[in-house]
Amino acid sequence: MTTLSLKLGRLAGYGVGDFGLNIYWNSLTLMLMFWYVQIVGLDPKIAGLIWFLGLAWDAISDPLVASLASRTRSRYGTYRPFLLFGSFALGLSFCLLLWVPPFEGYLQIATLLVAAIIFRTCYTIVAVPYAAMSSRMTFDSNERSELSGMRMIFAFLGYLCVSSFFFPMVRLFGDGSETSAIGFWVTACLSAIAGTAALLLCFCLTDEEEPLGGEVNNKKLWIVNLVDALLHNRALAPLLLVLFLNSASGALWTIPLAFYLEANSGIFANKEVVLSLIAASTLIGTPIWTLIARQFGKKRCWYVATVWHLVWSLWLAILGPFIIFGVPIQIIAIGFSISAFAVIIWALIPDTVEYGQYHSGVRDEASVFGSSLFVQKASGALAGLGVGVLLSAIGYDPQLASQSAETALMIQYAIALSPPALLIATCIILYKMPLTGHIHAQIVQELSN
Repeated sequence: MTTLSLKLGRLAGYGVGDFGLNIYWNSLTLMLMFWYVQIVGLDPKIAGLIWFLGLAWDAISDPLVASLASRTRSRYGTYRPFLLFGSFALGLSFCLLLWVPPFEGYLQIATLLVAAIIFRTCYTIVAVPYAAMSSRMTFDSNERSELSGMRMIFAFLGYLCVSSFFFPMVRLFGDGSETSAIGFWVTACLSAIAGTAALLLCFCLTDEEEPLGGEVNNKKLWIVNLVDALLHNRALAPLLLVLFLNSASGALWTIPLAFYLEANSGIFANKEVVLSLIAASTLIGTPIWTLIARQFGKKRCWYVATVWHLVWSLWLAILGPFIIFGVPIQIIAIGFSISAFAVIIWALIPDTVEYGQYHSGVRDEASVFGSSLFVQKASGALAGLGVGVLLSAIGYDPQLASQSAETALMIQYAIALSPPALLIATCIILYKMPLTGHIHAQIVQELSN
């Protein structure tokens, strides 16, 4: 087997894990709030609160799992065992998450919240070690961009599968209705099988290298390590702020999307058509943005993607959707830029590990990945709560056959104006972040000596 084949096989082996994780993640971001409101019948504010509490717990558990995983030693490595043993529990918990409990009132809400917390816990146990694996698979910044790019290709393939097949499968198993509870549950079970298989395949096709500088046995509490990391790693604080704003931007665009399509169902094509085209757009963008990041640098790539996002968003906000065959073109074009931010973020995070190691003498993967995922989830939790409050405030009513024109317009303004405003702020912060590809290459060379 050629070196290129081995490299591609290793990249794909890692990437397929994110395909599995994104079967779950995109089902949540695209469908869960919609499921709470349209199928279970919850008030949007209550749905937003459950979303917030579940994702807030996910955020809190991230650094705890990161600390535990970084101290794990086994014949399978440090992080890979969590994929093997956690994938089955994750699949089962997803089936529980999209089950409508036969209760009413507060008991129903409590049951839904417990199911959300169980799922988020299982997701953390698998997703955090999976993300941290990238810091052990290679120490070259350019290779990490490739690794991140391949990961995002598989992630957006997962997005494409959810977008294309979720609602058709719901209708298939729900007697033609896309608001069928049994249709949602059967679709969730089949999705869990696919997600579990992908994670097990990732476990089989990946490996880990010894960390630069050898193993570090840090026995301090994770919160103490995090404070030390923030004090000694000048790249970590700006990274976390960029992550917070970017995650909020993504959530404020993705979560209201199903409601926007529903509110404009009279003029738009079926949800799966629009969502599939968005997913295809992000998928096409992934290798393009990866190449741009490799050739011109991660920061420049981020700036270009932000400008792209801003131009199409302003067109949507000012002139409304430009529709061809029922497809809002601006929404599809915005999807093209989304992949850039994901590729760059997941290439920057492991680079920050070596930056901190060089300046402090301690390699602390747990603090970098744990705090990054904590900030990402906390941001998404707040955004989800905000979307629930917004939907109630603008009069979104799941009992209506069609929403008012004013409600549809307010959702349009929300998804067109809020996300690019946050992305502009990330550009300012990223510009001042003291980490570049050239600096990282020098650091890796010195740490390797």
